[in-house]
Amino acid sequence: MNLSNPLPPIWENYKITVDGLKVIKRAVKTKNDLDRRRLLQRTFISKEAPDVDNVDTVAESAETDVQALFVVKLWAAFERFLRIYLQNKCAILKNMTPTDLGEGIYDHFFKEVEYWKPDEILDFLKLNVLKSNEQLAGSAKDIYRYRSDIVHGNQQGKKIYPDFAHTTLDRIIQILLANK
Repeated sequence: MNLSNPLPPIWENYKITVDGLKVIKRAVKTKNDLDRRRLLQRTFISKEAPDVDNVDTVAESAETDVQALFVVKLWAAFERFLRIYLQNKCAILKNMTPTDLGEGIYDHFFKEVEYWKPDEILDFLKLNVLKSNEQLAGSAKDIYRYRSDIVHGNQQGKKIYPDFAHTTLDRIIQILLANK
């Protein structure tokens, strides 16, 4: 099984994006007009909002959106990892006899796992590979609910921050990868 953790590049992109917002705030506050224009050339701020005075408010709003979107991205990568992991794990079914039956069961499972609800997958894992760390499944469910809220435009639930999502989902992936 050649499966790897998909989260590190997403996490790096998040950190770079947050750093970029910090740089923009500093650039806008640069006192020297020539330096300010040079730093902001070919940016939205220089074209659409050159006199932005409330850069902190705008950057905070952008960071809130970035946080939510990266939680969604982390979840999407995690969920795809889970499904591929289960599909790979169950490839052993193809070796059962009679082989036609084994391959048929595997083909059915391979397609059906795409329709399993994430909560059900997490409940299943909680009883097995996560049984010594059951709270991880509960935390992952919280991340899933937050992701669903964001995707469906409902932002009234409990907020999940990218660092929590990354740490939780990464820990689950590490446990799964240790149980290849």
